[in-house]
Amino acid sequence: MAMPDFPNGFDSWQKTHFEVVEVLCYIRELETSEQPKSFAEMADQTATEEMYQLALTLTNKYEEQAKGKTRTRSLFDEIEEFVWAEVRKEE
Repeated sequence: MAMPDFPNGFDSWQKTHFEVVEVLCYIRELETSEQPKSFAEMADQTATEEMYQLALTLTNKYEEQAKGKTRTRSLFDEIEEFVWAEVRKEE
């Protein structure tokens, strides 16, 4: 796995990673028919290398995009929207 750059510092990265994982776990618990197709094909009820990589990639991407921006909503709301948009791109 690629080492994160922490463009907004470790604390920000850690909070983002936690929220990304929360959203991915929520999506994984949905009925398969409600999950984005590519996500459903990758996910199962155990942690996998693909899920670890997805969480890391999404965390790093969000942190890079958020660099220098002021948040207007809760961190969870912004990350939830971001994660859903990203996993849907793969459909």
